[in-house]
Amino acid sequence: MSLRITVREKQEPVVVHDDAQLQAALAAADREAASMKKLNIVSIEAENGNTLSVVVGGIESSLGFTYAHQNPPYFASKGAEIGIEPVLTCYLVLEHHTEFPREWVIPMRDSLRAANEFLISSERPKCVEWVEV
Repeated sequence: MSLRITVREKQEPVVVHDDAQLQAALAAADREAASMKKLNIVSIEAENGNTLSVVVGGIESSLGFTYAHQNPPYFASKGAEIGIEPVLTCYLVLEHHTEFPREWVIPMRDSLRAANEFLISSERPKCVEWVEV
């Protein structure tokens, strides 16, 4: 399996084929976002067209999942907290301001596990809980 990882809007996606490459690409995206003092939403597309979005650049993260058909249902990671505040402020591919409610926030380590599972299955990872949005 391979994944196409888009970190910046006007940059070619990075193609990865194994977990080491995936973790290296996400670590590089994490360092870049942290150096800019921004959280970045990285888009990871599988060969089947399914997409996992991952927030990088901090110790907290959030995930989104969209099926290849781009129609509902859409999913977000389910965090431990309830409610909206304080929101997690991010930038989609370091450009577009986005805010996620606190109830979608999960630890970064869980997002990395989900990205690995997505590499293997190309389907919505089962290692995290999801809410339909």
